[in-house]
Amino acid sequence: MSIQVNSLLLETRNTLRKWLSLGTGVIILFFCFINLLILEQTTIGVIEAIFGLLNLYFFHSAHREKSKKWHNYLLITSVTVTIFYIFYSADLRAGSVYWLIILPPLYCLLAGPKLGLVYTILLSLPAISFLFIKSDIESYIPHRSVLNFSLAYFLSFAICYLYETQYTKSNQMLHRMAFEDPLTGTKNRHALKLFFDDFNQKAMDPFQEKYEPEVTRLLMIDIDHFKSVNDEFGHEVGDSVLVEMAELLQSYTDNHHVYRIGGEEFLIIQHGTSTQAYEFAESIRKRIEKNVFRTHQNNIKITVSIGIAELKRGQTFREFLRVADKNLYSAKNKGRNLVHYSSISLTEAV
Repeated sequence: MSIQVNSLLLETRNTLRKWLSLGTGVIILFFCFINLLILEQTTIGVIEAIFGLLNLYFFHSAHREKSKKWHNYLLITSVTVTIFYIFYSADLRAGSVYWLIILPPLYCLLAGPKLGLVYTILLSLPAISFLFIKSDIESYIPHRSVLNFSLAYFLSFAICYLYETQYTKSNQMLHRMAFEDPLTGTKNRHALKLFFDDFNQKAMDPFQEKYEPEVTRLLMIDIDHFKSVNDEFGHEVGDSVLVEMAELLQSYTDNHHVYRIGGEEFLIIQHGTSTQAYEFAESIRKRIEKNVFRTHQNNIKITVSIGIAELKRGQTFREFLRVADKNLYSAKNKGRNLVHYSSISLTEAV
């Protein structure tokens, strides 16, 4: 799963956790007042008061975006303990067993399908046992109660599980449509914009200035004279060259760091010093120069020009692309098949 999809699912789960905390907190406190003031069941009322207030605290923390990972587990525990204790201590005719049915969907939504299934199975064992013991022993009622409860209990999880998995698949498909290049499978310009926005939001390390900083640099890669490939061999062969070029770049670096931002223009994110960035770009240029692109029984040799631009905070996306394009076209104007980084070019570096 991609980083963006994981972030979206996490945000969705956090939103669900926030409002679930509020809803369960209010409901538990409502029953707390009933048990304390009307039914005079002090033990149940105190337990409900503790977990009800705890859930409201979780909502307050989530609303202020100060949620902790342990909040999620304690929320699951509080709801489970409250419902299970009510079911265990109350008369079965009061209908407390119905509240057990909501637990499997909550486990699935809060903990995820896999861990949610584990919680669902673990809780089913004591729940079925107590239901069998508390049911009337006549006319096979215990067996019928267990059967009906088990079917409804696990069916509620299955429905939520199917929804959760389908939701994940739909988000993955939408993510590919929005942020992946359909031809090469690399990320596209929209994904680069997301990376750029995320980069500008990160805090700067004040200790980096004591030495040459390991900053982020972007390598703009353009295939030299790519139009001649399309004119001589056709666009189908040209597309195959682009696909093979993308695979070559992805094998040379992290797949998440390769973008196609134009017809024959690719971009790679590189972290390191200026020397490392130049050496990395030069190694890519040499490898492509030596590579033979074998498509449709055609052996094609191509070269690339590479421009390197440093990514600076506070820079707009348009400003950054303008700097990157300037360095790229400087490489082309100096004869192509070379690397250009500000005032550094291949010939000047040698």
